[in-house]
Amino acid sequence: MMSLLNTDLSFTYLLAQTSSGSGGAGVLNLIIGLAAYAFSSYCLYVMFQKLNYPKPWFAWVPFLQNWAMFELGDQSPWWIIGFFIPFVNIVAAIYLIIAFINMVKKLGKNPWFILLMIIPLANFAVMYYFALM
Repeated sequence: MMSLLNTDLSFTYLLAQTSSGSGGAGVLNLIIGLAAYAFSSYCLYVMFQKLNYPKPWFAWVPFLQNWAMFELGDQSPWWIIGFFIPFVNIVAAIYLIIAFINMVKKLGKNPWFILLMIIPLANFAVMYYFALM
């Protein structure tokens, strides 16, 4: 118990505990994350254009992506507010999935491919299929 009281948990101390050799991994993770965001946003942009959404640039803005998906999927876009309320966010996520299924049906694609989106890296292939095939 005494050693817990003597532990310095200041922010500077916690920053000093990170390994100096992992700096490159953080930059690599940032680059990979930005590339994944750009690719998925581009795929959504193309899908929004194919569905004649009046503001396809919404695909590049995080919360507006969901707003457009709710609208295109015939769901109320106000479910976005539900993402900020505990337990209601689960219901809002289910409605977003339903909206995405409706969107995919409007594109004339098989909605069962959405199940493949839970597999890492396969989700990019599925997004590519929905948008560009």
